[in-house]
Amino acid sequence: MRLIKIYLRYYPPGIALNYQKKGIEGTKMIDLFDLTPSCDLQVLTKQIASTEPLITQEVFPQVTEILEKLQKKLKEPVKTKFYLFKTLQTHILPLTNVCFDKSGKKCITGSYDRTCRIWNVESGDEEKVLKGHENVVFSVSYNYPRCDRILTGSFDKTAKIWNPVSGNCINTLWGHTAEIVGAEFNPHQCELLATCSMDNTARVFHSETGQEVNLFADHSAEVVSARFNKDGNLLLTASFDETATVWDMRTKEHAIVIRGHEAELSNAVWNFQCNLIATSSLDRTAKIWDLRRLDDAQATASHKDEVLDVTFNCTGTRLATGSADCTAKVWDVTGNFELVTIMAGHSDEVSKVTFSPPGGLLLTASADKTARIWNSGTGTCTQTLSGHDGEVFSCSFNYSGDAIITASKDNTCKIWR
Repeated sequence: MRLIKIYLRYYPPGIALNYQKKGIEGTKMIDLFDLTPSCDLQVLTKQIASTEPLITQEVFPQVTEILEKLQKKLKEPVKTKFYLFKTLQTHILPLTNVCFDKSGKKCITGSYDRTCRIWNVESGDEEKVLKGHENVVFSVSYNYPRCDRILTGSFDKTAKIWNPVSGNCINTLWGHTAEIVGAEFNPHQCELLATCSMDNTARVFHSETGQEVNLFADHSAEVVSARFNKDGNLLLTASFDETATVWDMRTKEHAIVIRGHEAELSNAVWNFQCNLIATSSLDRTAKIWDLRRLDDAQATASHKDEVLDVTFNCTGTRLATGSADCTAKVWDVTGNFELVTIMAGHSDEVSKVTFSPPGGLLLTASADKTARIWNSGTGTCTQTLSGHDGEVFSCSFNYSGDAIITASKDNTCKIWR
């Protein structure tokens, strides 16, 4: 086993070891929950090396330097006020989804105009236009932490892998018989990726060969999300058949079907530790499930209308839900699953919720043409991001939490810093 590169993760603190074993690349995460602004980094480096054979004496200085960056980040004040920096407007049809790369210096956008575009966040310049899809580009993502590949999923029933430097299409992935609505790389085995489709299936492909590795076809209706756990050995799917399913990548069969909702699911996500699953549904509820006993929901969160999105904070201690009732809610999942606060202020449905990387802020996107920033503990709206002329469909913080991107059906996205 050979160490190739070491990446840092700000929230929660950790490092990723990119290695090669028998010609196959992999990524191993080391969580650093005990890192504090005052801890001795030399001692911590030795502790990591004592349990991780990839960390040798030769890379001690590099590891200590990375730990210094993580420690410095812990000392920085959390950014709470954002200002419009750039409006990106070369798409000719509404945007679908957006994504930052790990550095926060680049972002990608998908659109109904059948393209994915790569933007320089610093200058606001369009760097590449990824053309080749024959219908809406609905899903866009990077292969974190390396970010040297882009994955797009399209209504043309294909997914494509791109080189972000050259803008060239590396592979086109065929097999789905209806629109692809989600696609992401495996975080542990970067050569694998998953797609989900309105053809009732999820599929796993090899990124280099384009070969279909797994076909998961047990759902009886459209599959709207597919997400790997952090070890990459389980895949979680959500479907309009009112169920979520956990699939075992090793046996290529479903491990368990999660039942309990009474209408279509809108999303299903893992918490950071991947021992809890949250599902959101058009039955006006979100549910928390313990991976050790998925036969019954651990807790249920209720709204007055359809729950359109659900997300955990970076430590998995809090859950946010967004609803067609124009509100978002934050829940404490560490104890008895208590409601922390209600974010009321939007005048139309809340379709997207996402925590800031440190977790103190919640960002919401709404059909009322705005995004809002909220204090996730008090529910106070600290800022309204206005200026779009159409529904704000997607929003995201960058990796370090000091920039925001919002995407709208007005054909533009805006960068806030």
